[in-house]
Amino acid sequence: MVAQREETFRISRRTINWVLFGLVMIMTATVVLPVFIAVAGQLYPDLSFAPFYGAACAFLWIPYLTECWRLTTTITLTDQGFSVRKLAQRPRQFRCSGIIAYNERREVGRGGSFLVLTVYLRNDFFIVKSNAFPDYERIKAYFSQVSESIPYQKVVTRPERNRLRWLLSGLALFIVANIVFGYLAHNHVDHTKARLTAVTDVVDRVTENRPKGNFKGVYFRLRRWPELNFYASRRAYTLSLQPLKQVVRINQPITLLIPDSEFRKKIAYTEPLTIGDKYINYSLVSVYGIYQEHAVRIQAAGPALEPTRTNPLFRTILLVFLLLVCWAGWVYVDQHKVIRTD
Repeated sequence: MVAQREETFRISRRTINWVLFGLVMIMTATVVLPVFIAVAGQLYPDLSFAPFYGAACAFLWIPYLTECWRLTTTITLTDQGFSVRKLAQRPRQFRCSGIIAYNERREVGRGGSFLVLTVYLRNDFFIVKSNAFPDYERIKAYFSQVSESIPYQKVVTRPERNRLRWLLSGLALFIVANIVFGYLAHNHVDHTKARLTAVTDVVDRVTENRPKGNFKGVYFRLRRWPELNFYASRRAYTLSLQPLKQVVRINQPITLLIPDSEFRKKIAYTEPLTIGDKYINYSLVSVYGIYQEHAVRIQAAGPALEPTRTNPLFRTILLVFLLLVCWAGWVYVDQHKVIRTD
């Protein structure tokens, strides 16, 4: 009885580490960061930016999952044939007679260029990369002996195509829900000048809004309403607001003029919150006048307008662009030759 010769080749540990690193990074970008943006320091989740950010970053899952589904982790060669195991899948057995052809091409990635061997089978295909398998040349020599080389072809198995379609469809539905939310959260106002109401309390903190060093305005934190950020935007005032941080006296009473609707909804609680009031930056209250005895007396130059919360038309234009990306991805997948795995 002749012993059967068998050789097993495994993917490098470094490649697996890169896959795990990519998973952590994408989870952070698409789940952790949007949730943190939405709930950090908020009484209600702030959905003004987080859903849009999450929808845009969700496209990272498509190339990542495609790469994972196609990642060959183990190849076992025998005299009778071979077996291939892809990431998180069971090994599949094949005979050499099931090979149609192979292709080798050069790609460029992190760390420089590398070779990619694609083996086409009657009911499947698999990919071997020279930067992932230390014994790439021995694997290539085996398949080049039992099959012929052909030009590269874009192929996809039917299960892969169906998974990609479900992924794109789910992403498109999330984007559509984002568009609908933009309209539901929009407060319809008549654009007349808003009535202003004065609120007086001890000021606990004054902070400047300086994204990338560019002064935008000033936040006031009042003792009785620590969950609210009273914000004076420099655009509403003709006088400079930059001295306020030094001029306003902390732990002393201050009077702020805010829209009467904000007072009724967020302070007096005599009027219910709309969807936009609750889920679009609930903590932000615009300030149109600042008074503190012997310290500051300033009022906004322009008219105070009721907050609309969202701009549904602009939001829709941006999200429709993402829907077009979904459609382009669907078309791209359909351009691949489909391999039946049954």
